[in-house]
Amino acid sequence: MIQRIQSLYLALAAILSTVSLFSVVGKFVSGGAEAAHFTNFTISADPAQFTTVNDSGPWALGALLIIVVLLNVATIFMFNHRMHQLRLTIFSTILLVGYILVYAFFAWLFQGKLQSAAPDAGIHFQLCASAVYPIVCLILNIMAIHGIRKDERLVRSLDRIR
Repeated sequence: MIQRIQSLYLALAAILSTVSLFSVVGKFVSGGAEAAHFTNFTISADPAQFTTVNDSGPWALGALLIIVVLLNVATIFMFNHRMHQLRLTIFSTILLVGYILVYAFFAWLFQGKLQSAAPDAGIHFQLCASAVYPIVCLILNIMAIHGIRKDERLVRSLDRIR
């Protein structure tokens, strides 16, 4: 189970997704000071400057990452059913692409909201290190898909020899 390289890729992807789930994934900066921080569940702005911008809209990001973590963990234990493992890994990869797109949308949306609340503040978005983890997980999932397909080809070639 764990001696297969794709299981290692999937475990690492699950760990990185979990770390990203509970981390700050972006900051909105105004004049060198943090105006708001962006997690996978909320946007928290400084209440002194932005009274109307605090929002719990990004909960969808957290939900997507929770599903990705659960799929990756479940997929690790499906080592006897390679085709199911392959399908779930592909589905997890699609969810990660969706996460990245929704993340970019929310960053753009809330930057616009913050700029409209304080037009003279000069707010810009700054990525945190944990925002890159879903991209790394996407790469790890693709590598796991390649490993699963390689195993499946090997097993099928051995079945032909018998």
